Amino acid sequence: MIKRIKTIDDIKPLYKAYLDYMCQFFKIYNFDSWYKSALKNLQRYTMADDRYIYILKKPGSIIGFALVNKHFRFNTDGFAVAEFYIQKNHERKGYGRKLAEHIFAQSSGNWEVAVSLKNKSALVFWEQVVSPYTHGKYIKKRKASFNGYGFIFTTEASHRVEDKNNL
Repeated sequence: MIKRIKTIDDIKPLYKAYLDYMCQFFKIYNFDSWYKSALKNLQRYTMADDRYIYILKKPGSIIGFALVNKHFRFNTDGFAVAEFYIQKNHERKGYGRKLAEHIFAQSSGNWEVAVSLKNKSALVFWEQVVSPYTHGKYIKKRKASFNGYGFIFTTEASHRVEDKNNL
């Protein structure tokens, strides 16, 4: 089941696991400070109209999440996948693709997914998701101010699905 939620209580433990995973791609000198700052940013998703939290659940547990906002590195409008995570023991089972396609289908328009160069598995994942979803109609772009790639594309209303159980 994939659904949009408005509170962060249910994803805090999973978010900590995500941050533990992500810290390998960045130089973090004070993990506690970084973690507190990340939690403060996560809290903004409960207050701002331009931020969305989607969770992916299996009976009894949340196995992944996606945070979507309108803060861009490559586009000037639309939607951005800000954070995306599937628990390690659920990777490579199609859950990430289902979650990604679901969030893209929720809003027509411009999209971007920014991925660090160091996160090679994420680069492969997003290429494998975005290319077929857009029928190859996307741009993989580099920018000097960001050490990574942006996957830039547009979704259409025809992809739209209801925010409901769809796994």
